[in-house]
Amino acid sequence: MAQDKIKKRAYLVDSSIYIFRGWHVYPDHMTDIEGNPTNAVYGFTEFLHELIQLEQPEYIACAFDAKQTHSYRREIYPDYKANRPPAPAELKRQFQYCRDFCRAAGIADFSSNRFEADDIIGTLAARLRGDGYAVTIVSADKDLAQLIKPGDIWWDFARDKILHYRDVERTFGVKPELIADLLALSGDAIDNVPGIPGIGYKMASNLLKKYPGVEHILENTDKIAKMKFRGSARIQRLVEEHKHILPMTKQLTTIVTDAEFKGPKQDLRWHGVDENALRQMFERLNAGPGRRERWLSLQSY
Repeated sequence: MAQDKIKKRAYLVDSSIYIFRGWHVYPDHMTDIEGNPTNAVYGFTEFLHELIQLEQPEYIACAFDAKQTHSYRREIYPDYKANRPPAPAELKRQFQYCRDFCRAAGIADFSSNRFEADDIIGTLAARLRGDGYAVTIVSADKDLAQLIKPGDIWWDFARDKILHYRDVERTFGVKPELIADLLALSGDAIDNVPGIPGIGYKMASNLLKKYPGVEHILENTDKIAKMKFRGSARIQRLVEEHKHILPMTKQLTTIVTDAEFKGPKQDLRWHGVDENALRQMFERLNAGPGRRERWLSLQSY
């Protein structure tokens, strides 16, 4: 993927997706010097190496999901993500390894006990645009497509699927600005966000084409039955019955763009690897010489 040569471009990485992918794809007999699994670390670091080698980013940051001990969304809806089993201890250990590796590789990393990686990416993107950057969001999560503005890119790296601003509507049925509304109406089973029963992505996108936004739908609920699609009267009844949840679900599905979290808020410039720190990291990971040399040969561009 060619870089935008006119505008500064920052790469914002949704780290968890690539860590989990490594966990599922690579064998768990890969271990550190103490015998702990490192397959997720291997997958994540191989992805990062490929990204850096391919794109030669001047600005890059990785966002991580932390424990969420003071979760913003669970304050709104206590059952948010309650359907997910806790991560096993051996995977939690690898998440920390991945953060340590980012620091050794000179890549800015961020997390928060209150906000999710999505919110960190959303906030960084807002700050960066204010400084004249275009943004590439590296993720396979459709939720993050809501952040795309003209000039930005959503990039599912593993599948090499790239969406520009205009591509989002062709792919998901609504413009980026309405992705949160789409999810608020249809729900999101992965995050345990309730939706209106009987309304999926297709129906939600139909409603949003006529009434662009949850707020507009709530103002025009009594007119849905007049829309020209089969079952419109039934959909109106469903919306009227469950409309009380929509303000809450819209809050849950909207990515925060002014979150507070610790980290290098301004300088995301990649200055190259810290060779000493990286050598120590590879010792802990029990990494082979070929892997070490490939990373140590990387320099900032």
